[in-house]
Amino acid sequence: MSFAEATSAAREILTGLHDVMASRTHAQAKLNSVVEIIGEALDSEVCSIYLLREGVLELYATRGLNQSAVHVTKLAMGEGLVGVIADTGRILNLDEATSHPEFAYKPETGEEMYHSFAGVPIVHRERPVGVLAVQHADPRPYDDVEIEALQTVAMVLAELIANAELIDDSGIDPDAHRETGALMLTGQKLVMGMGEGVAVFHQPRVRIEHTVADDTEAERQRVYAAFRKMREQIDDMTKQAEFGAGEHQD
Repeated sequence: MSFAEATSAAREILTGLHDVMASRTHAQAKLNSVVEIIGEALDSEVCSIYLLREGVLELYATRGLNQSAVHVTKLAMGEGLVGVIADTGRILNLDEATSHPEFAYKPETGEEMYHSFAGVPIVHRERPVGVLAVQHADPRPYDDVEIEALQTVAMVLAELIANAELIDDSGIDPDAHRETGALMLTGQKLVMGMGEGVAVFHQPRVRIEHTVADDTEAERQRVYAAFRKMREQIDDMTKQAEFGAGEHQD
């Protein structure tokens, strides 16, 4: 695939992904549509999505592999190419999958006819929760543009599966990253002396419910309105007496 073709395929994937995410179908139907869009755009016979469930990677949707393997084929973390990606959080891009030392064959999938393989981790809250993988019958590495498109899709998929409550949180300690003991921080002194107070850990948590706008024109008008309101507020501030002139005015 030439660079121009790869760029066009990446654009096609993102356009199709927008339509899928904006639809009101259930999560499984969206995943089924995503693998079809990616497979067609990249001219890949296979596109599959694996999600981490109960500590193992489960085949959740596929184009090209046997449909009977969906929700049946499972891999442990670190097992096979998909398991390696999920375990390390790294991308694999191979023109001959069987040459990789961690390659694991699953006969129920019918993947013995495919040679090339590329996979990217699906990451949520800084930990892999799944893998997006493509396979091709002919041995060929995937272009950087194609890999970048897969990474973008994986980011959107992370929010989709989180909102659909498909994220496996078993075994995750919610307080694992919370400091419980004394902590000394070094900062820059503004004045000499000592002070005493209460330190409050601030980490706002914003839950993204919709990754793609249902009405793009309405969202565009909201942005324009926000800019107008911002300019009006700045104008009001500059008219206040305490605002002064000089550098502040500039």
